[in-house]
Amino acid sequence: MGMPQDWHAEPAIPLTCFVSPEVAFNSRALNGWFSYVKYHDDIGFFCVHAYGVCEWLFTVMLMTMAVLASATSLCVAFIFFRRRFKRVLRGNHVDDARKLREVPSITAVIPCYLPNEQYIIEETVEWIMHKVEYSGQLNVIVVYNTPIELPEIQQRFLEMQEMSWPGGRSFRAVHVTESRSKAANLNAALKLTEDPYVVIYDADHHPDPDSLILLWEKMSRRGVDCVQGSYYMRNLSQNQFGCRPCSFPFLARIIDAEFFTDWFLMKLVTRTFFLGNGYFSGSNALWKTDVLAAREFSVVAQTEDVDMAIQQLLDGRRIEFCAESRSGELAPIDCRGMWKQRLRWTIGWDETSLKHSGAFTDSGSLNCRARCGLVWTFLVRWAMTVLTVGAVYIGLPLTTYWPLRDAIWGKTITYMGRLCFVAGAGPWFLATVESLLQAPRRGCQGFIQAFFVFLVASPFGFASFFLFNFFLQLTSCFKLSTGRVGAWEVTKRAAPTKTMKHDVDHATCATDVVADEIEGVSAERNLKIVIPMPEDMQDGAGFSPNQITPSTAESSESLSDHRVCGQALPV
Repeated sequence: MGMPQDWHAEPAIPLTCFVSPEVAFNSRALNGWFSYVKYHDDIGFFCVHAYGVCEWLFTVMLMTMAVLASATSLCVAFIFFRRRFKRVLRGNHVDDARKLREVPSITAVIPCYLPNEQYIIEETVEWIMHKVEYSGQLNVIVVYNTPIELPEIQQRFLEMQEMSWPGGRSFRAVHVTESRSKAANLNAALKLTEDPYVVIYDADHHPDPDSLILLWEKMSRRGVDCVQGSYYMRNLSQNQFGCRPCSFPFLARIIDAEFFTDWFLMKLVTRTFFLGNGYFSGSNALWKTDVLAAREFSVVAQTEDVDMAIQQLLDGRRIEFCAESRSGELAPIDCRGMWKQRLRWTIGWDETSLKHSGAFTDSGSLNCRARCGLVWTFLVRWAMTVLTVGAVYIGLPLTTYWPLRDAIWGKTITYMGRLCFVAGAGPWFLATVESLLQAPRRGCQGFIQAFFVFLVASPFGFASFFLFNFFLQLTSCFKLSTGRVGAWEVTKRAAPTKTMKHDVDHATCATDVVADEIEGVSAERNLKIVIPMPEDMQDGAGFSPNQITPSTAESSESLSDHRVCGQALPV
């Protein structure tokens, strides 16, 4: 049997291939929703291809991200406009808070680790005593632990206990000798607290004057168990971003913008649409004392606040956010310090989520919404991380190399990709507008903050922060899976701006920096003395303890008190 006469002829052209790209584009099935056009050099035709496995995986990923991004954008818009309507209808809550007649006694608890925070704790106490508004009785307790004896600062605490504070406020310092953690300090303080309400501040926090009355106003109005206020950075120009010598004093401003977006928009989305509750974040939080004391802070957790938050939520406690109640804190001194701090936070979230994950679905007092909210907030975030990696760091390069057009990707991928970008721009725009509306509260710094919010909330800022958080998540998973978590590491305070010499006890105030590992806790024993000075004192004139008043700490950029070991420093 002979060969066919056309055995040497050109191969047959598939029915889905066409000479013209326009004809191929218009010949796609289902109007091109699940197919695309590709040019083949070998045959010189434009061919229609249905979605394969890779295209379908990419479609599902983009569709999921588009739905989530759209839902997030709508939720953020709801939070934004609801805040505007509330202010129109209800007015200023600060005025309402100042009119409240029934104001109970409150204990302010400040956990402190010495010597790391010995140069800022007195300033914090003075700030709270003199600056924080509250017409009721306010009792301040500093609970501290230290691996070494600090006679100078302990003597200063004794002197402060005998001082006469404004409005009859009282001060007490308690050395928790058996403590090795902030959690143990807090547990000890709760046993000493007799007031019905307790507010917690970290040692570096300077609450805004109206912050406490706003917390109490919301607690009394809503009848909740806890009200959590927000944070911002107060040392805005002294923290370095980047690696020397190419570093800039922008780190605190970047974190400040991130915190603003989180507190004023994203945390409220979680509270309103998922959890139905806020959650405790460690500082600037007002609690009912009996509710908080019903549980103990975990002394082994990397983030004792998250562990306590989950315990209280599982008990059915009601927690609210109050973003308008603000407190300024100190940012890490550099990017390395920020990495260590955020890694501890990430490990803490991960280990606490795993520890309590089984309780999220156990029978109990929680309703279905609360349980789903706990699963979404603490567990689903890992799946969201994987999806975001695919959408941002796989999808973006692909759609940059091959433009996001109907003929190249098909209608489904094209529209889902565009929807992701448009929906993602919603929070960016609203966060920037919110920061501009809030800017007058902080004056010039508020408008500078708005600029950094514009950068941080942008797609570029989101991608950068997500990459940073992704590596934190990978590191956390590696450390948890290999058992290399290690001890709780102290966050260094205050970037050096001017090193002063002062002859004090070498055990507490030497000029060399030596890190000691004591009882498994990383502690800085000998620290450089860091004294930011007012401009009128930089000419070499001395100043006395009488000059060190709360007015010298008025600036939001103040880092530490003008005292070392309770003594005024000659300049």
